[in-house]
Formats: sequence, structure tokens, C-alpha cells
Amino acid sequence: MANIDRVDLNLFRLFEALYEERSVSRAAERLFITPSAVSHALRRIRMMMGDELFTRGPRGMLPTPRAHAVAAQLRVLLPQLAEVIAPPDFDPAATDRTFGVACVPYLTTVLLPEVVADVARRAPNARVDLRLIYNSVVDDLDSGALDVALGHFRRTPPRFVAEEILRDSYVWVIRRDHPAAAGKLTIEALSRLPHIDIHIDSQAKNTVESFDVRQGLERLVIQNGIASLEESLLDAGLRRRVATFVPDSLAGMAAVSRSDAVCLVPESAVNRFGETFGLLRFDPPYQSAPLVIQSLTHADYREKPAIRWLLECIRSAAIGMGRQTHD
Repeated sequence: MANIDRVDLNLFRLFEALYEERSVSRAAERLFITPSAVSHALRRIRMMMGDELFTRGPRGMLPTPRAHAVAAQLRVLLPQLAEVIAPPDFDPAATDRTFGVACVPYLTTVLLPEVVADVARRAPNARVDLRLIYNSVVDDLDSGALDVALGHFRRTPPRFVAEEILRDSYVWVIRRDHPAAAGKLTIEALSRLPHIDIHIDSQAKNTVESFDVRQGLERLVIQNGIASLEESLLDAGLRRRVATFVPDSLAGMAAVSRSDAVCLVPESAVNRFGETFGLLRFDPPYQSAPLVIQSLTHADYREKPAIRWLLECIRSAAIGMGRQTHD
């Protein structure tokens, strides 16, 4: 076992910079030190790790398998270490923390831009690591590698806290010059038109009633507004034809703009991009439940000042988004 007393923790920050930048000169610029200092530190890291860690390639420095493994561990350990040595009060203006946020695809275009802008304005040295929600979200919330997940969660493990942050309505969209656009959108019309369905996560393997079930967490992966339509079609003795599957609302609207198909999308997405794609919207001709978006955090971490502050940024953006949806 390595002697921890002889480990310089600054080397881990330098390793992180090298791993992300893939360049000695760019890592030096990022850390405000000279390239020779980076090279010297890299030699020390190699000796400490007993591995080459990086080799030179045509496009920069290439991490070895050991470097990839170290980087994955540091993504968890460095934020936790920062929490240990940070002062009890959180100062957004002074922090250089990285906030990890995972969300369903459509939120990356209608909610998260406001969150990112708010963080950049109030915490200019912080970073937001934004990613689409993924299968290992439970593990990363447990470890602290991820701070918050945003989506719709039907059931959660007891150690997590799900908080509703907004409700969005579903609407149907059709291209403005579609022959059917001048008429009324009825159940019969929906049965005749081709449909574009949204599968939020096409890699989900454990799907039960539109939800991926994994490690005690049930998260929405197939647009659940379709269930109400299917019931109404069944009651009327009708069926629908799904012509295309897409990964998110933006792709759905883009496909509708170039086809004769219709797509059911969250209203906030249409508010933001409907005009861009030349679309008309129609309220569903049947009872449709809203799309409920929740924040999901680990109960042990959510009361930390930095996480509380991030959640406040998310709530504020969600309130503004709700106003736009209902104006």
C-alpha cells in the first residue's frame, strides 16, 4: 500500500487537468503554471502511480487504461475532498466546484440553459457537468459523483429524495402547411396520421409500463402521455401507426416539420421551438395527465450548502419556465 503521508494532493488536480486537456501546454494554462512545471509534476505522478499514465499521440496525450481508472475514481474523490476542507458556509462567488447534473433530454434545451446561466452569473468559477440521464445514475448519486438527477421518477429508493419542481402539459404538433392542419384534431384524425414517438432512453432494457426499473429506481424512459391516447383509441375501436422513434422532443419536432406525421411533446418545448420548426399545436382530444418533473438527490447530501444552493437555482429556473408555459 502506498504511503499516504508522501502524497501531494495537488498532483491529483494536475492529473485531472492533464486528463481533460490531453496537453501539457493547455493543462499549464488552465492551472496558471509553466509547461515545465507540469512535466515535472507528471514525472512525480508516474512514479507515485507506477504507470506511464499518458503516451504521446498524433492528437495529444493518450491516457493509458490505468489513467482512465484513476480519472474515474478522482471524479468521485475530489468533490468529496473539497467538501471536507470547505468552510461550513457556501460562497458561490468563491467556489470552483463542479456540479454534476443529469436530466431527461428535453430539459437540456428548456430548463438547463437558465440554470447554467444562473450558475455562471453567481458562481463564475464553478462548472456544470451536464449529462443525459443514464443507467448508473443510482450509483453516482450514492457516491456523490452526481449531485442531482432531473426527470420523472415513479418510485425511488428510501435513501433518495424526489421533489416536484414543475409540471408540463403535453400537446400535439403538426407542420403548419399540413393538409390536416386546418381541421380539428380528433381521435379519428390521430388514428389516420402517422406518429413519431419519443423514447428518452433507447438503451433501457428493464422497461415496465414506460419506466426503466433498476436498483429500486423507476424512471420514465418512454413518453408517458401516449398511454392516455392508447386508452382513448382502444375505447373507440381505433389503432395508430408509429412511423418513427426519436430520442427527444427536439428531434421529434424537427421530424414533424419535414413529414406528414404528428408528435406528442411537452408544451414548454413547443413554446421554445415551435415557431422555429413552423409547427402548429393542438391540445389532446382526450384527458391527458401532465408531465411531472422532479429533482432527485441523495438524502445524505442534499442538505450540504452547495447542493442546497444548486437546488435553489434549479427551482428558480423551473418557476420561470412554468410561467412561460402558462402565459
